[in-house]
Order: sequence, then structure tokens, then C-alpha cells
Amino acid sequence: MKLAMGTREVFDAESLLEEYLGPRRRGLRYAYPYYDGLVTNGDPDTLCTGDLLAPCLLGVTVDVDRMHTLTALMPLLQRALDKLPPGIELIEADDVTLDLVAALYDPLDDPDVADRDVKGSLIAKVLHRKRPALVPLFDSKVRIFYQHENCVPPAPKDGRSWREYMKLLVRAMQYDLRENADEFRRLASVVPAGGPPITPLRMLDIVVWMSSAV
Repeated sequence: MKLAMGTREVFDAESLLEEYLGPRRRGLRYAYPYYDGLVTNGDPDTLCTGDLLAPCLLGVTVDVDRMHTLTALMPLLQRALDKLPPGIELIEADDVTLDLVAALYDPLDDPDVADRDVKGSLIAKVLHRKRPALVPLFDSKVRIFYQHENCVPPAPKDGRSWREYMKLLVRAMQYDLRENADEFRRLASVVPAGGPPITPLRMLDIVVWMSSAV
């Protein structure tokens, strides 16, 4: 499949997905099914402090100081989450909805927010589980994968806000989901029976991350 708006090609998406979702030995396990199946308050619309610890299952350290920052950011994140329409997937989202997803990261650009020890990738790992079909996961590997002049160009010399970056990234991911819709439907058969379901957006993250890890 061609990803990053056609600038990269992944030849073994199914095997990458199978490796990530399949059972593995101690010390070699990936986040599925524990991150995707973690039960906190069972409410897709309301953040709780348990959600702030979910990124630990993706290898991100949430120490006491980061927990302090995330807890302080919760009201702002909740306010932005409340604006997202329910039941919308990234593949079908209109420009207004895409911009609302990008606006989730506004607290990171707010000069009045103290204790800047969290990044957008951490916020994404908190919020993705609330709207797993709409809010993408990303980290440095995903950022590098999508960085291309014809996809998500490098930041200009004067920098750009988190919202500006996410506007580019969500549209690039939407393009990938649309162009590979049939393939992602086929890949759904790889998800283990009885395990937590995952969305095409989560599959996209896994394929990108795994292809960048090899």
C-alpha cells in the first residue's frame, strides 16, 4: 500500500499488523491488546485520570510531574473533546471536523499553560482511546514517516503551532485511509477474535510505526 499521500510504499502491511497484534514473549510484547482494551471510566466522551496513564502502555513515561501537568490540562482537553461530533471517523470527516481535531492540541501552544513537560504525541495517546476512529496516534516515528514536501513539509524557519502541524497530519492520514480503504477492510480480518476491536485509523498507526521500526 502507498502511504504518506503516495510518498512512501509499504509492501508487508499484513505481516506488520500480525506481528503487532499477535501474542509475543515477555519483553517483546507490543501495546495490543492492553492499551486498546484498557477500561477506565467506560465513557468515550469524558476524560478521567485513568486515561492519563494509558500512554504508559505505549512506552511513554507518565511520572508524577507529567501526571500533574496532564491533570491540570484535563479541563482544556475535555472542552476540546466536547466539540468533536460523535460517531465520526477520520476517513469521512469534513474540514470543520478535521480542524476541531487539530484544535485538541491548542493547550500546548497556550503561553499561559505552565509546566510544559508534555508533547503532542502524549496528548494523542491520551485522547485516541476516546475517539479511536477520529483522533490519530503519532510519535517521532510517525512524524518522520509523514515528513515530505508533498505530504507534511518540515516546519518553516519561524516554526508552526501544534494546531498547524495537526491540520496537515490529519489530512494526510485521511488521504491514506481513503486511498487504501479496501485494504484496511481486508486487514480487519487480522485482528484476533475475542480481542478489543481496532479502527482503520489505529491499523494505519500500527503499519506506519512498525514499518518505521524495522
